[in-house]
Amino acid sequence: MVSLTSLKLAPLCVLLCGTVLAPAVSAAEFEASRQGGTPGALLPEELALWSYNTETSAFEVVSGDASAPYALNLRALPEGSRVGFAEGWAAIPFSYAINQRLYELADELGFEVVYCDNDFKAEKAVSCAELIALQGADVVIESNWHSGAAAPVMNIFDEAGIPVMSLDVLHPNAIFLGANNYVSGLIGGQAAAEHAKALGRCDDVSVLLGIAPADGDAANQRLSGFADGVQTVCGALPEARIHEDLIDAGTTDQALTKTTDWLTGHPGAGFVLATAIDDPRAFGMSNALAQAGREGVAIGLGCDDVGVAATRTPVEDNNFLGCVAYYPEKYPDWALSVAADILEGKAVPQEVHLEHVFLDAGSINDVYPE
Repeated sequence: MVSLTSLKLAPLCVLLCGTVLAPAVSAAEFEASRQGGTPGALLPEELALWSYNTETSAFEVVSGDASAPYALNLRALPEGSRVGFAEGWAAIPFSYAINQRLYELADELGFEVVYCDNDFKAEKAVSCAELIALQGADVVIESNWHSGAAAPVMNIFDEAGIPVMSLDVLHPNAIFLGANNYVSGLIGGQAAAEHAKALGRCDDVSVLLGIAPADGDAANQRLSGFADGVQTVCGALPEARIHEDLIDAGTTDQALTKTTDWLTGHPGAGFVLATAIDDPRAFGMSNALAQAGREGVAIGLGCDDVGVAATRTPVEDNNFLGCVAYYPEKYPDWALSVAADILEGKAVPQEVHLEHVFLDAGSINDVYPE
């Protein structure tokens, strides 16, 4: 069970831009209000401009306004540049999409990639950092997704004097680049709730969140955003109808098993709206609903290959309603734009957040054609 702080944002439109359940109250009685002060999920007005000091090997705050969205300016890096890439986990589609685009850009723009696969292991992230630093990268794209390894990873790069951009998980003395976590969750929650509302099921909705604390506070804002998004449409829910289940292995199989167990233990959960940190886990949750013959849907967060394929399948067959697009194939464009700024001595926002859109069976092929 999770206790969530209520939020104060006007509801976003979905496209960017044997237990007795207590009924939800009127949707007008719940307002979403995104909380500030969380590094990796700072509000625009909380952001500062950073410039990398090569003498101290640290980003320093400089004067200027960082509240406006970062303007992408993809261009060649200084001649001979070597870009370190510590890949999050080469075995999963989300990470593979980042990998493919980065190497395409290396060919187009003429830089060298210094590569290591973190393999979704904290200890491997540290050894990858050592390898990349030893090979003399000029700037690093770090995809370590274990927040507990962030400090030791950055100690290595700081000692080597290499500026770093971290993808989706906050690292000290690194530019955060990635999802607008709370907003993406909010969009997904609203999409799920609109589906429930259309079926007349808001009164018996239960929310199930597949948590992964090791992914960090910022990433887990996706889940609080999802719960709030549901409530902006269906109304405020009693705490007893918002549930957490630990789904931290990053796999569909674990999510399927854990969700199946949860459903068995909650036979009166009603119409279940579920999500987790990423598409593979959300897909496991939707499979559990389908295999158990239970009512409800899961929403993916990411729209990687797993999410796209699941979205194309009729929701009646797999209980997967759609996914919130994170566009992993665009991460390298943004990262290299920031890298060029850093290497040219320009100031950049300390956090660069990307935009998101919800895609369902009717819109998925417009963005990702078959």
